[in-house]
Amino acid sequence: MLSHEKSTNLLDATMTALEGEPASVASQESIGLVDQWIQALRDSENTREVAGALEQLKHQLTAGQPNPDELYQTLKELADKTQFLSTEVGPEGDLFTRMKGLVTALQQFSDRLSNQADTQ
Repeated sequence: MLSHEKSTNLLDATMTALEGEPASVASQESIGLVDQWIQALRDSENTREVAGALEQLKHQLTAGQPNPDELYQTLKELADKTQFLSTEVGPEGDLFTRMKGLVTALQQFSDRLSNQADTQ
C-alpha cells in the first residue's frame, strides 16, 4: 500500500494528466501513471476491482489506436469504482477530497473524450 504522501502525489499527477487533451491519453506518461496505480492497488482486496479496470485501460492504451467509445466506457467504469472506493476511505481527511476530485476529473475527461469522438 502507498504511503499517504505517495498517494496524494499520485492523485495530483493523475488529476493534472486528466486536465490535458484527450488526444494525449495514450502517451507514455499516461501509461506510466496507470502502471503506478495498478502496482499500488492490485494487492489489496478492496481495490482489486479498480486495478482490474486500470488493467483494461492500459490494454486499450497500448493496443494501438484506442477506440474512443471503449475508452469512454472504461473511464466511466473507473470513475464509478473510484467513487465507491472513496466511500470506504471515509469523509475525513484530504484523501477523501482528493479521491472525489479524481472521480470528477475522470468523468470530465471521459466526457471530453466522447465529445471529441462525436465531432470527428
